[in-house]
Amino acid sequence: MKTIGIMGGMGPMATVDLMRKIIMATPARCDQEHIPMLVDNNCTIPDRTRAIKGLGASPAPEMVKTAKRLMMAGADFIIIACNTAHYFLPEILPQITIPVLSIIDVTIASAWEKGYRSVGLLATSGTISTGLYQDGLEAKGIQCIAPSAEKQHLIDDLIYDGVKSTNKAYDTTAVRELLKEMQVQGAEAFILGCTEVPVAVDMYGLEGTFIDSTDELAKAAVKFAKMEATDGTMIA
Repeated sequence: MKTIGIMGGMGPMATVDLMRKIIMATPARCDQEHIPMLVDNNCTIPDRTRAIKGLGASPAPEMVKTAKRLMMAGADFIIIACNTAHYFLPEILPQITIPVLSIIDVTIASAWEKGYRSVGLLATSGTISTGLYQDGLEAKGIQCIAPSAEKQHLIDDLIYDGVKSTNKAYDTTAVRELLKEMQVQGAEAFILGCTEVPVAVDMYGLEGTFIDSTDELAKAAVKFAKMEATDGTMIA
């Protein structure tokens, strides 16, 4: 059985959520049948969205440190508890010798397998601006509906002022209205394209048909760790 290396700290609650979902996705009858995990909860990694917008330092150097620590500690492959961080993978991959399982690819694959033709995307403005999801969904023939430029801040605020701030009393009224608007525009389901958003769904009781990127990554990681076939979602 392979050992999973988790590049964490982006953010801490999302990292714990990923670990929990890996455990819940593992068909184990006892402790010994669970999958070994190594976690580097590196909270010093600079904010990915700020970096993409040119407002802060690149996270790549710290991501490389984390990846190398996981590799040297014995991880057989790496998963990243952050969607936006995948934009920086081209800078990380040449410096490590173990593969990375892409949260973007496995989530898009799930949307396609479920037969959706139009999905809403709930992600950071950084992820939205990179086109990571839009390009992959388009290649599968799936329409991607993102919040309007005027309302994208509602998802960013939910992530930063709600989950990252551990604000349990955060007002989600405007977010709920946004989801209804996106459904009217044709969204059959919503991709939770930031690992804080599934935490927000649970924390604030948001309702809808969701494709949880964290859960999709967890299930794919379990399959790969148990040496079952993957569907081309590994980045060498």
